[in-house]
Amino acid sequence: MSEPFWRAPFGTWIEIAIDWIVQVFGGFFDVVRIVLEFFYDALNTFFNWPPFWVMIILIAAFAFMMKGWQLAVGSIIGLFFIYFVDQWGNAMSTLSLVLVASVLALIIAIPVGIWAAKSARASSVIRPVLDFLQTMPAMVYLIPALILFGVGPVPGIFATVLFAVAPGVRMTELGIRGVDKEMVEAGYAFGATPGRILRQVQLPLAMPSIMAGVNQVIMLSLSMVVIAGLVGAGGLGQQVTSSLGTADVALGFEAGMSVVILAMILDRITGSIGKSRFSGLWGKIVAIAVIVAVVVANLIPSPAEGSGPDNGDEAEVTIGVFTGWPEGEAVSELWKAILEEKGYTVNLEYVDAVAGYIGLSQGRYDLLLDTWLPITHAEYIEEYGDQITELGAWNDEAVLTFAVNADAPIDSIDELADKADEFGNTIYGIEPGAGLTAATQDNVIPTYGLEGMEYITSSTPAMLAELDSAMSSGENIVVTLWRPHWAYDEYDIKDLEDPEGTLGETESIYSFSSQEFGDTHPNVTQWITDFKMDSETLYSLENAMFNEYDGNDYGPIVEEWISENQDYVNGLTE
Repeated sequence: MSEPFWRAPFGTWIEIAIDWIVQVFGGFFDVVRIVLEFFYDALNTFFNWPPFWVMIILIAAFAFMMKGWQLAVGSIIGLFFIYFVDQWGNAMSTLSLVLVASVLALIIAIPVGIWAAKSARASSVIRPVLDFLQTMPAMVYLIPALILFGVGPVPGIFATVLFAVAPGVRMTELGIRGVDKEMVEAGYAFGATPGRILRQVQLPLAMPSIMAGVNQVIMLSLSMVVIAGLVGAGGLGQQVTSSLGTADVALGFEAGMSVVILAMILDRITGSIGKSRFSGLWGKIVAIAVIVAVVVANLIPSPAEGSGPDNGDEAEVTIGVFTGWPEGEAVSELWKAILEEKGYTVNLEYVDAVAGYIGLSQGRYDLLLDTWLPITHAEYIEEYGDQITELGAWNDEAVLTFAVNADAPIDSIDELADKADEFGNTIYGIEPGAGLTAATQDNVIPTYGLEGMEYITSSTPAMLAELDSAMSSGENIVVTLWRPHWAYDEYDIKDLEDPEGTLGETESIYSFSSQEFGDTHPNVTQWITDFKMDSETLYSLENAMFNEYDGNDYGPIVEEWISENQDYVNGLTE
């Protein structure tokens, strides 16, 4: 494909503009972040404060009041399903995100829709903006959101508002423009002001259309909140992205079904606004049910919380975990178990790599335990290295590889071009932005003349799925992989030699912390600095977690592994 004789630096212009916005309006966005976090935390606390059955009673009572007993029964069944697949807390966090984002989107959408309905000139300007917001790939909104607000729920809320606001504007404008002009003229004939016409004539008559817009805003918010799990927004979105990163079908469907249930409940309830069965009697019954549920919930003693470590460290530790990187997931789960045994409260936040480094540099995460240097994550360290603290390498045997089935007819990458037909002329890769992908495209393919083979990049789970399929059917396959990785224990595969050294030399896996972590957690800092784990030990932990275990709650299996390796684990904190 020929390249243009001049490449317009459009992306560079956008980057410069966003940098300028951050520098000039950084204080404003900090205030916005604080406000949105406050409302999210308040809602999340409210939804997660009472026992799950209390919230089920409240939601079912509201559903009954709005729609009837069928929706109430359906809500009870669906919410119990969410609880019994262990997604209740995540579902409540997602519900909090949806409500905050939807309310903010509607606060913007309805006035703008009214303005567009009143002014043809405003409508002509607003319409292409809405087209842009609706057609831009949703993932793109996460990029400026990360830069402006860092990681956490706020960038998820911000991106969700941008994605979901358009139908609210369009349906409001459509509803008001659809009001019978004779009704409006009759109002003016009786001396009503434009404001009164809007409040008492146009808005009431346009309410069905506006409520349809409200419904669409909520549905789109729910879909986008899941995508926002990539930037640490938490909730069900984090569970979905985590399941994608580990090819965990069970977790993916459990979290996905929970999203579907929330969507159906919200859709039916919002679709009933304006035609609910609410009456004074039902209002009293619901109020009494709420009071009784809350009182009973408070009579149930809550489990006593730990007092924290007695070594002077702060109690809470947040570890960022790169989704789809099994060695990082394994050691993060290990340290979670170790630290919780010593009285710490440990939170694991599964995020994409770039979100992890941004979060660490801003102090929202305390630790990242899976940085590959000097090649794979070098660009992130170059960007954020002066804002984070290196705690040393815990493994020095990491290497990027090309792997094939053990009985493949080749042993070196330089043989691959001649045998390409036996591998379906295909190389299966991982994520397009990964360092391994860049090394393959920039070094391996041109050096060994592999341009005639199709190099498919998608995701680590997709690559592993292809590997699993080929191994099951006895077919030859070549994939980009790395050591240490549990796939070497799961499958009978071998590495191809790289005589030209195109994949780089052996790398080390480092731990990094936020700059403040050493002051707030001196003991943990020292333990992580001294932490070492060879590949054989790591393989045994990965094998226990990802091969021998079929669930998604790694706590029990990690505890079992610790009991089998107690001497090693005890040495990590001595």
